[in-house]
Amino acid sequence: MEEKYGQGGLRKKTKKVKQRNGRVKEVTIWRGYLKYRVPNPKFIEPPTDGPDNRTQTQRRRTAWQEITEAFDPATVRTEKQARDELARWKARMEEEAQRESMPGVNTSVGEYVDSYIDDLEASKSIERRTVRDYRGIARRIRTGFEGVALCDLTPTMVQKWENGLIASGLAPSTVIKYHRVLSEACKHAVNVDVLVKNPCQAVRPPKRQAPSPNSLTAEGYARLAATLDNMEPTPLVTAAAIAMHTGMRQGEVCGLRWRCYDSEKRTIRVEEAIGVANGGTYSKAPKTKSSQRIVPVSPQLASILERRRASMLAELQEGGLVYSDEEFGKLYVVGFVDGRYRDPLRICKEWKSLSAAFGLSGTQGRAISFHDLRHSFATRAIAAGADVKAVAAVLGHSNAAITLNVYADADPQSKRRASDLISQAIAAQGEVEPFAELAN
Repeated sequence: MEEKYGQGGLRKKTKKVKQRNGRVKEVTIWRGYLKYRVPNPKFIEPPTDGPDNRTQTQRRRTAWQEITEAFDPATVRTEKQARDELARWKARMEEEAQRESMPGVNTSVGEYVDSYIDDLEASKSIERRTVRDYRGIARRIRTGFEGVALCDLTPTMVQKWENGLIASGLAPSTVIKYHRVLSEACKHAVNVDVLVKNPCQAVRPPKRQAPSPNSLTAEGYARLAATLDNMEPTPLVTAAAIAMHTGMRQGEVCGLRWRCYDSEKRTIRVEEAIGVANGGTYSKAPKTKSSQRIVPVSPQLASILERRRASMLAELQEGGLVYSDEEFGKLYVVGFVDGRYRDPLRICKEWKSLSAAFGLSGTQGRAISFHDLRHSFATRAIAAGADVKAVAAVLGHSNAAITLNVYADADPQSKRRASDLISQAIAAQGEVEPFAELAN
């Protein structure tokens, strides 16, 4: 939350005090001051026509208001002690100002959730894309609990609201997100003594359904790889090749710069992504700390990247532009030669058309989206016997359990191969004696 007191400082005054023995002693009194903005009572709106004859004071919409505090001369004698006391006083005043501005128990549920999200956005605790998602959820919460004060919210009301969301056709995973945002806001209210108990704690959100990635089959994956390898390395073709050979997210693909590709080691360093929020795009760090990673590049992808590099260099030469290696390294691999990146949503839209032209369909019977290329990479890697922890590291998952939960069950043929491998391992032991107590 933004600080209320924008300015502050110290003032020093010396006072002569007569002691009991008749002597006069000089005592230093330190006084702190804090300033904050208030509406200027002398402000005048500008004239709609004619000359503006307002004074400077009349033009200012706000004015500084000052409060002061005298520090105890018995404990605050030096300037350092005074500055320390000033800092403590300011902290107390800021805390009090925040409490006063904080929504109370009589605030509606929707207003409190909005205020909670405002604080998260102001403190940059969540990124812009997440803020956008939270705002959408807040609208649902505001509608669902219209006219309900935060202090009147009960577990029964929350449960009934979530049941209604499920009945309206929302997926359980979506309702779980709504539950989490409302619960986090109520937990915050408990932490700041606005509520005594979180009403969402007694509510069980719907059971999360196991995700079913819509990935390409082994044959479809091989055919797409061969098709892309024979096409011109356009931004779309290159982006699709990167996604299906590395499992990188669409924002990470669009945020990949040439300086992050090492052609000798055949690796990609994922350190930037392009986010989408509020109708625009922005550059950001990857999704999580584990998303900042080194990704190996297959020989097939390396060939496409080299052709893409040659294509961009030729385009620069045609435009009469000469870039140093350092300047070229700053360009985005699937971006423009003037340094701009491509919009991830544009890439996804173009891929949708290309995917339809190829007639690509996944294991779930749906058309293959751009994000499904990431699913396809993971599914095929695990089906081929790749180490799950290694696949998780390439994908940027923080935990291998995430990879297992999503992809280990995605390929029916891999389960059959696993069963056959176990049978082969048993057969390799040759003839063995059964346990006597079980055989009889």
